[in-house]
Amino acid sequence: MEMQIQIPRAVLTALNQVYEIEQKVKKHGDPGNISRHLGKVKDAFAEEGLPMWDTGGAQLRLGLVCEDPMGQSFNETRTDLEATISGTGTEHLVVVEVIKPIVRAVVRDGAGQFSRVIQKGIVVVESRKEQQKHE
Repeated sequence: MEMQIQIPRAVLTALNQVYEIEQKVKKHGDPGNISRHLGKVKDAFAEEGLPMWDTGGAQLRLGLVCEDPMGQSFNETRTDLEATISGTGTEHLVVVEVIKPIVRAVVRDGAGQFSRVIQKGIVVVESRKEQQKHE
């Protein structure tokens, strides 16, 4: 039986905003050491997560992890990304812009853990050949 996982929209919005703030800190610097606090927020979602109950009524922990696919290879078999191709090349695609990160739910129970994509990453990809022309 497949477990249904529903995450409140407010939680996904918060994770997406943390990702956006992280990207701005990387781009503009971190004089106030904000990245340390962002790391704590991300750790709270990933480690403490949200409570969840299985069909037997047992409580599980549901961690939420944001994954940044920037620079990763892309092909049409990837199910965790929705991509727009930039440029003319369609071979050797790589992620060049991330609009939304991948969000995975990590369910922990007595038998271990498994993960499921809750939010597909929305990205722009470009041929590595095209990317090298721009550099």
